[in-house]
Amino acid sequence: MEIYIAFFTGLLGAVLLAVIYLADRWEPEPIELIQSSFLSGLIAQLVLILAMTLFGGASSWTGPWLLVTLTGIGVYLPYQLRRQPELDERFDGIVYTVAFSAGATCAIHLNNLPVALASSPYRDALGVGAEPDLRDLLILAGSAGFREELGSGLVVIATAVLVGAVVGILQLGGTPPGRTAAICGFAALSLGVGDLLAGGHWIVRFMLVVAAVGVAIAVKRRSVFRGRPEPAESDVLVAGAKTVLMIFGAALLATVLLQAAVEQPRSIRELPDRERSVVEAP
Repeated sequence: MEIYIAFFTGLLGAVLLAVIYLADRWEPEPIELIQSSFLSGLIAQLVLILAMTLFGGASSWTGPWLLVTLTGIGVYLPYQLRRQPELDERFDGIVYTVAFSAGATCAIHLNNLPVALASSPYRDALGVGAEPDLRDLLILAGSAGFREELGSGLVVIATAVLVGAVVGILQLGGTPPGRTAAICGFAALSLGVGDLLAGGHWIVRFMLVVAAVGVAIAVKRRSVFRGRPEPAESDVLVAGAKTVLMIFGAALLATVLLQAAVEQPRSIRELPDRERSVVEAP
């Protein structure tokens, strides 16, 4: 089942980067920098997860822990991008922030999904001796834990879009990185707290995603490079193929690292007593 989890997280990351790269039409950012931002987010989140495991024991990266990721994105990106010469339009802030957040979300899903599935009615698919089957993909997609993971991932990405727009506006406006980081960190934390207080309600998350899409479209329509020739389709396809290979390779490597460093429960018998009692309750 781990290979399917790596496949899903890699696929989600690839889709996110494809959407953001194709949206950046008139002055596309170097694909190497987008890949680097993705890997930076994945590595940073892996370090956080492994640190949490070392000091607090294995746990899912959900709820209040997501606030750590969101706040970190808002605070870190302004400093990372402060000397980025390619940041020459507002939409570029969204490009790099979403790429970084896609990497972080990939690591979060790799850590959370085994626990979510082990505590679900589909836990037998993770049992020792269970043979891989393509139907496991349907089991994974139909799991309530997977749907919750997808919802929380949308919150992270939508927040990243809004924060990225703020980064692009403030950085190009000459705002110091410290002040930009304070504003973006507060904005990201506020959005995360709002989602937490709403209990992850789908209406709130849908409104957040709609707001993020609207902001991204509005920022791109005001591009100073609008009207420039778009890159050749062959170049886009080659860059996309290289990025997909990089994403899936990173997801598989991260899966191996998490399996080696974090004892993921593979069945209901291996869950902590508190989680087992919740699952077995009538």
